[in-house]
Amino acid sequence: MAAEQMVAGLRQANAKLTRFKCVGKMTLSGLKRPAQSFRAAMAGQLADRLRIDMFAPFGGSAGTVSSDGKHLFLVMHASREYYKKRFGSGNLRSMIQINITVGDLLELLVGRIPMDEKFSARLTSDENQAQTRLVLVDQWGRTRQCVTLDDTMHPVASVWFDSHQKPVYFLMITGTQTVDGFVLPKRIDLSGTSGERVSVTLDRYEANARFDENLFIPAPPSS
Repeated sequence: MAAEQMVAGLRQANAKLTRFKCVGKMTLSGLKRPAQSFRAAMAGQLADRLRIDMFAPFGGSAGTVSSDGKHLFLVMHASREYYKKRFGSGNLRSMIQINITVGDLLELLVGRIPMDEKFSARLTSDENQAQTRLVLVDQWGRTRQCVTLDDTMHPVASVWFDSHQKPVYFLMITGTQTVDGFVLPKRIDLSGTSGERVSVTLDRYEANARFDENLFIPAPPSS
């Protein structure tokens, strides 16, 4: 009962936050590529609209990743490449090399932990680290997610597992900030099983911002 109540509370965190704009920093890295850092402008609207504009260190736009709920877009401004594909499941693996969906990333950016409603929950504790772990299991008892909470019951980490109980990707949350009464992360680190990592810091966050729907349909680079 306590575990299910905790899951319900985490799913309702910042429930009235449905749109946002913010600026921050994004770092992309992997085993076969050096870390690249960009200033980034982000905007999102639940449950499937997201735009991230990355700016080159010496000025100008480096690239854009976007979703309008029907299509995924990738724009590379330096090479003038423009990709558009049907939304499908909304998986961003082909763009950021981590097996996460647009919807899941939006949940993280509004301060919630994505958790599948089909799974049941149980609690474990680590007395040495004063942390609580919320374990989500499927109907066959296989662990599919493990969420770590600090002593204030705020989530600080999560691991997602596939049906073979192998890790799919990892999340670390560093720091919190309060904006218009919403408790939000300061930094999000997502990593895959092959060394891929995406780090995002959130600054100048505007909760429930207003914007034009066309924002999520980026135009092709000018010739």
